[in-house]
Formats: sequence, structure tokens, C-alpha cells
Amino acid sequence: MGRRTSRRRYWCGGNREPGQDVFFIEALDERLWRPGSAEEWDACWYTGMPDPEVFERLDPTRSINHIPGNNALTIKSHLARTLARHRALIAGRPQAPEMAFFPATFIMPADYPALQEAAAARPGRRWLLKPANSSRGRGIRLLADAAAAPREPGWIVQEYVARPHLYEGRKYVLRLYVLITSVEPLVAWLYEEGFQKLASAPYDPDDPGNIYAHLTNPDVNETNTAAPSPVVFVGLGRYRQWLREQGIDDAALFTRIEDMLRMTVIAGRENMRRRLAEVEADTRGCYELLGIDCLIDADLKPWIMECNLSPSLEVCAAPDDGGDFEAATKRRLVEDMVALLGLNEIPDPALLSAPVPERIITTFTRQTARRGGFRLLCPGPDPAAHLAAFPAPGAGDVHLLAHLHGQLPELVFAPEEAGELYEEDRLLLYAAREGRIMALNEVASLVWLKMAEGEPIGRIADMLAARSSDPWATRRSVWALVDDWARRGLIRLAGSEPDPAIARPAPAAAG
Repeated sequence: MGRRTSRRRYWCGGNREPGQDVFFIEALDERLWRPGSAEEWDACWYTGMPDPEVFERLDPTRSINHIPGNNALTIKSHLARTLARHRALIAGRPQAPEMAFFPATFIMPADYPALQEAAAARPGRRWLLKPANSSRGRGIRLLADAAAAPREPGWIVQEYVARPHLYEGRKYVLRLYVLITSVEPLVAWLYEEGFQKLASAPYDPDDPGNIYAHLTNPDVNETNTAAPSPVVFVGLGRYRQWLREQGIDDAALFTRIEDMLRMTVIAGRENMRRRLAEVEADTRGCYELLGIDCLIDADLKPWIMECNLSPSLEVCAAPDDGGDFEAATKRRLVEDMVALLGLNEIPDPALLSAPVPERIITTFTRQTARRGGFRLLCPGPDPAAHLAAFPAPGAGDVHLLAHLHGQLPELVFAPEEAGELYEEDRLLLYAAREGRIMALNEVASLVWLKMAEGEPIGRIADMLAARSSDPWATRRSVWALVDDWARRGLIRLAGSEPDPAIARPAPAAAG
């Protein structure tokens, strides 16, 4: 494997508990890795979000366990905006109604009047008050009266899901692990195991003051001295077996959960893509492990509660309350993540220097072969549905889907809130939503005119790529144009109609 001096360096940083790094360090092959420092590292394992300059140290051979722009998902107030904006962007498509999986959320203080209006329209509802950017259940409490919500920044108020599905009389959430390994193409993996996290007191809707009945966070419940087992973790396998014993179709439920997780990751993609473009380094080594908490209600509808940055890898439960299983699962999770990412492989110079289209396919193929307990979440199994889940897909998304499925459905877009103007021989667009005029260059003008005639975007990209000295760059430019126009409201996917019940998104990017 080489001399000791040739070993690569890892560095663990951030504000963390001692147990957060153990499984990562143990998963690294000690013949290939040795400890490094903040100045010298090839693999950075950071708890929390590192400063921007850390990302500037990246090169094609280095990796870091975060993706700039992840706050579109991992900060509660941003997650609410991200999901609402994405639902508006794809309004009129089948996926839009399916995105009603996040409880009504109000960001203080701007949304205080809207909160009071919603509370007046739904008397008797309860509300969850949460810090906008916190974790481990800190600061969360139940409000019987929305008027008690603070009016200062830093808080969100969320409608309380009042009829949760119960496990042996107790409320629970599911902790699921999603690993994002690429932003374009968007590639994400769902781990086969996870946990059912239980509240430590029986659910009682008439006792809103008992936080141990209404909150499932282990850090909250471990303070319940009256409970013989305050923190209990049940594995997903055992949970699914229990569902089947109750006569519940667990496969159908988990299909709905996977659809929800997929749409959540897709909604966060644009902010990550935009922020990655701002990093002055090669960011292909960025990845993100998210801990996503999902509530199941009494109607077996899944809800996203939150997406956690740097999910805890410490063991929370006592050995007899699922702690041994929790430890073994978290260890396997990190081992399988390290294997999938190829961190224990020697960097392949041929792959690092390969053309982008080839690199996309080779990287995906190798990750698939090393996936262990991870299953592919994104791209989804239905190429037509996956393509339509974006305002417009990127060239990388189309390229990977074509590799997986062969011939793809053609995407046709039509002008919507745009007017065509001409200045001599130059095409201008009036963007009605923004109230401004946009000048198009020669390529953009050709793409617009062909698209307005009903030509599928893929065919337009093929035509222009065939004439180009850099076909891949041309394809990327075409799909990027279409995505930008879709986000600005200038075009819509043919066959989709605007839904007046869904608010239009603001022009600015979320996050």
C-alpha cells in the first residue's frame, strides 16, 4: 500500500462531541490515512458548517463532508422557503400537489400577521415554536395560542400535526439518512437502515404542556427522569415488521417517504449549485450526509420535520433500549458511506482528467458498485417524473438518465409570462414577473425561437452541440438557459397549467 509517508491526511474539525468522529476515523484504512491538520488534509470531516475558506482548499483529489448552499435544507426557516418556492416553480405538474408534506410554517417576524390570520381561520389548532437555526430540540415548545409567538427574528412557528401515528401509544419520528454525492447531475442515496425515535411519555392530546409526550428529540427526552427508558431507538426493519403486523402496507408507505425525500433534495439543488459555482476551487469532492426526520400521521401520510446538518453519530439510547443496534447501524452507515465515496481507494488520475460526460458515468457506476447499504434515491426510477420534478433539468441530469434508461421523454416548453421584442435584428424578452427587458445573445435567441416553435429542448441541444467545438459546454449552456427561464416564469413545461392556489415564487433564489 506504500510507505507511511505516502499516506493521505484526514482532519476532523468543527464544534462537536467526542463521539462524532470515531466511526469516520475507524472506517478509514489506516494503511492509506493518517491524521492531518486544518492546514494539511485530503479528507475533511467537519461537524457543523466550515468557513468558506475551507472549501477553497479543495482540489480534485480532496473531499469534504459538506456542500455549500446546504442551508436551503438544513436551516428550518430556509427549508420552509425552499419547499414553498419549488412547489410554486413546478405548479401545474403532477409533483406540485405531492409537495404538501411540510407543515404550514411562518417565519417571524415577517409572517406574524399571516400566522394570526391562519390561527383565526383554524381555531383550536396548536402550533410548534422552534428556533430558526437550532438542533437537538433546543428551544422547541408547543403553543396553544398563536398570539404568544415571539415577534423578533430567529423563530419560526409551525402548524402542529395533531393526529400522529402512534407506536405502542407513543408519538414517534423516523430518522432517515440521505447522502448527496453530486449536485449536477443530482445524485443522492438513501440508507437502508434508520431509526424510529420515540417520545418518552404516552401521547395525550389534552396535555399540551407535557413535552415528553409531544417531542421525540432524544436530547429532550433524556431529561425525563420519570420514564424507565427515556430514549428508545427502534430499527426500521423492526418498525416495518410491526407495520405489517398491524395490517399496514409498509412498502407503499416507504414509497411515499422516498418520493418526499427525493422532492426535498431536488428542491434544495439550485441553492447548492449556485453556491458551488461561487467557490474558487474544484468542488467535485463535496458530499453531504443529512439526517432527515419524518413524521407519520394517523392517515399514514409522511411529513418532513427537518433536515439535520452533521447528524449525530453518537449513541443516544441505552444498550437495552436500542443503543447496541443504534451503535452498530451508525458504524455501518459511516463505513458504507466511506466505501461508496471511494475514500479508501487511491485517486484515479485517468478519471480525474476524463471529460465531464465520461466522468459522470464512471463515477456513478463505481459508486453504485460500492454502495453497500445505500439505495439510489435520486435519480428516481421514473425518468419522465424525475425530469419534470425540476423547473428544468441540467445537462448532467439528462446525461445520467440517458445512461440509465436509454431514450428519454422529450421535454417541450412554451412561453408563458414573456413578450418578444425586436431591436433591429436583436431579440429581446420582456420578463413580465420582473418587469424588465432581457437582451438575448445569438445562441439564446436561437434556443428561444426553436423552443417557441415547439421543438423539444433535447433536440435543440443536440443540434447546437453538433455544430460546437465543445459539445458538452454547449449542452450545459442550453439546459442552463432553459432552467433560468423556467425559474423566472418566462416559460412553462408544455401540458402543465399554472395552479392559482399556489403562490408565485419571488425572482430571487432562496437560501
